[in-house]
Order: sequence, then structure tokens, then C-alpha cells
Amino acid sequence: MGICDVCSVEVGDEELYRCGECGKTYREKCAVADRTIKDGTVNDLGVCSDCEEVYEAEEDYSGSK
Repeated sequence: MGICDVCSVEVGDEELYRCGECGKTYREKCAVADRTIKDGTVNDLGVCSDCEEVYEAEEDYSGSK
């Protein structure tokens, strides 16, 4: 069993989505609500919105040189 880091609900490990960067765990409902780790399309990034923001900031910074 695992615990969703967003809402603290305990679910089976197979029902958790994990951010590929920071390891934060999400149950289905919270993963869909985050919209970057899972949005139900092929655009699922597999990273949470916090990590996506870091990637975007790094890209903006490195692109401005």
C-alpha cells in the first residue's frame, strides 16, 4: 500500500502514479487534477507540475544566454 502525497489517501501501489523526477506520489484523482503527470492523453509528462515548472524555468534561463 502507498499513500498519495497530495491528499494522504492510502491506495494500492499499483494505483499510484509517481513523478519521474522528485518521486512524489499521486492517486488517480490527484494525478488527473495535476494535469501534467497524467491528463488522460499521450501528453502525459510523467512529472509533477512542480518539476515541470523547474524544467520550463531552466529552458527559459538557458535560452536567454
